[in-house]
Amino acid sequence: MFRSFFCFILSLTLFLALLSGCATPLPSTYGITGPGRVLNGPVLALAGADDLVVAVNRDGLFIKDGDGPWVNQEVPGIRKWSRVTSLAVDKGVIYLGSDGEGLHIFSEGTWEVKTSRYGGLPDDGVLSIAVDGSEEGLPGTILWVGTRKGVAAYRGGKWVVYRPEGDWLVAMTGKSGSGAGKVYVGPGFKLGIMGDDSNRFRPPVSAISVGPDRVVFGNRNSGLAIVSESAVATFTLRENLKFTHLAVGGDVIWAGTDTGLLWGGLKGRAAGKPWPTNRTYMGWSGTLFGSRDTSDFEYRWKLVGYNTATVMGLDNSGLDVWVSYRGGKQTSGQQKQSTNDPEQSTMDPITDTRRYVNIDEYIARKQSGRYESYGLGTGIKGNPSTLYVSQDNNKVWIGTTVGLWELEQ
Repeated sequence: MFRSFFCFILSLTLFLALLSGCATPLPSTYGITGPGRVLNGPVLALAGADDLVVAVNRDGLFIKDGDGPWVNQEVPGIRKWSRVTSLAVDKGVIYLGSDGEGLHIFSEGTWEVKTSRYGGLPDDGVLSIAVDGSEEGLPGTILWVGTRKGVAAYRGGKWVVYRPEGDWLVAMTGKSGSGAGKVYVGPGFKLGIMGDDSNRFRPPVSAISVGPDRVVFGNRNSGLAIVSESAVATFTLRENLKFTHLAVGGDVIWAGTDTGLLWGGLKGRAAGKPWPTNRTYMGWSGTLFGSRDTSDFEYRWKLVGYNTATVMGLDNSGLDVWVSYRGGKQTSGQQKQSTNDPEQSTMDPITDTRRYVNIDEYIARKQSGRYESYGLGTGIKGNPSTLYVSQDNNKVWIGTTVGLWELEQ
């Protein structure tokens, strides 16, 4: 009798764990510092580097330097703060992107504006910004800017514009686009011909991330482009996805979309498989330019967990992956894909900010992940809108529709 009851309790526990997202919640290790909300919301953009943190809300741009207070910084030329889409900070320089008002750069107390009219951008609809690190990305590049019509980059001390109608992805490599070297073409790939890169990946460029030896672009039409120093690989996923955020690691690309978080692991290098392991990898087609060896670009794409909420913030700069989700309605395509998933048939997309602890380890073991939750239960109100994680001082800033919160470990 006791044994039967124990087995029932164990089965019930496992069932509830399944329904919780095929991942196990952990106690929060970060807590809100100070009195609570530090800025009013909605928080439209958030970024930082070293001791500098920058945030934008409907009232303007605010800067916090170290332990100092938040200071409102005037930005000449910004007419509608609601158009601000992106922020980046590098070596004390602030880059602010606006969908309609171009790129604003603050350096040594002075603002500079880049627009299509005065050169420097393909158009004024800036959607994404990424800093190119000294040991990452492509040589000689400092900044990447994604727009509605193309990409701008600050390279070799000057601004360079890339559009599908002119110089495009292959031009970023400095190569001709003709394949060279040994021939190995993996399943799903084909070799591109010169000039066809304009057809394989097109703007708007809604997400950018820089990683070791490559920069990755995402669009709103299920497309990804990976540009290395010598080759370009484009992917079209068969799901209907809009890429919102990207985070590139050594052998993994994390991708935030409007229907959940994706894991892209290099075949033969990224060990394991994200939970739930019974779910198949996503279908895709790929094209390679500038090389005939696809082995450096053979990513396997898979949805992580069951949450199909829109990813509003993403960070993988440490051992953990932080993700801010905002729930919404499932697409008919996602529902069709998930009909055999027991959790998906019983719950809606979850609104939450999660810290997936040592997630690479759990994926390598093909086990369900462990995560900490940061929402109303930890004092953070509103729906997540953006996220910034500082590895320098173990602090996290979470922006929502009603304000900004600072957390400390």
